[in-house]
Amino acid sequence: MGAGQPEPLPFRRILVTGADGFVGRHLVPALAARLAPDARLTLASRRGGDEPGRIALDLTDADSVHAAIENVRPDLVVHLAAQASVGQSLGAAADTWGINVCGSLTLARAIGDAVPDCTVFFASTSEVYGLAFNDGRVTEATLPRPQGPYARSKAAAEAMFADVLPDTARLIVARPTNHSGPGQDERFVIPAFAAQIARIEAGAPPEIRVGNLDAERDFLDVRDVVAAYMALLAAAPALPARNLFNIASGRTVRIGEILDRLRALSPIEMVAMPDHVRMRPSEVPRTLIDSGALHAATGWSPRHDLDAMLKNVLTADRPHRSA
Repeated sequence: MGAGQPEPLPFRRILVTGADGFVGRHLVPALAARLAPDARLTLASRRGGDEPGRIALDLTDADSVHAAIENVRPDLVVHLAAQASVGQSLGAAADTWGINVCGSLTLARAIGDAVPDCTVFFASTSEVYGLAFNDGRVTEATLPRPQGPYARSKAAAEAMFADVLPDTARLIVARPTNHSGPGQDERFVIPAFAAQIARIEAGAPPEIRVGNLDAERDFLDVRDVVAAYMALLAAAPALPARNLFNIASGRTVRIGEILDRLRALSPIEMVAMPDHVRMRPSEVPRTLIDSGALHAATGWSPRHDLDAMLKNVLTADRPHRSA
């Protein structure tokens, strides 16, 4: 490798589930840039595709999952595929569990049958801590107290992978905090605000529909989450068989401040209007997350600030919304 260039990842056959999702679209180029010369990257999604290196994989179809694992025979599976919206999961609990738990169980079984020495990287969520946030800063040793179908299904999937994968497989579970960036859809709070501002700039009434603005959350730029994932994958050979890492900045910001910072990026005056549809009940006013274990294992720390991320999300929305 050239001076200053990172070493290739220590894997030869990498399979990414949920490759077309929000994080997948940011992670895949990072993975491709770190492939060894003889390595192969296979991108799996429900719709598949005709391009080389793309396959169809339906987590709710056991035959589809087993065929994918048998054909690719990965030594690394990056499992991103999930029903990832907290709000959406409240009205679709069965589908959420079907994908996040049952689909993941099918994947774990297929890996155990075909590639028992595989490394599995599972993208979970800091949402699994739930009510434990109310006791203060959480670490990986904190007992999760998840609330709602999304968080409970992710916590269940974590435990399932640890139990079902063979002892010869390595499991890395990542619990990232809230993260955003260009390309995230409006089910999530930052793109929901940004999209409304872009529509107002294009001529819509100057009112932003909002939910609970008082909650305080830890937000990361998706690029920092991708960097954390890549750092863990690079460190994988030195990690034990079972691993768990928080990914967070360690700081919180009030949702109302997020909105104020986004509004400050627009020349148009606009008002926030409470919307009962967006008012999800929350028993967690503040989420403080320690990611010291990740820093100790990899040296990772976030590099992108919140204001730059907010500007990028809004800028990406403007041409689309005003077209």
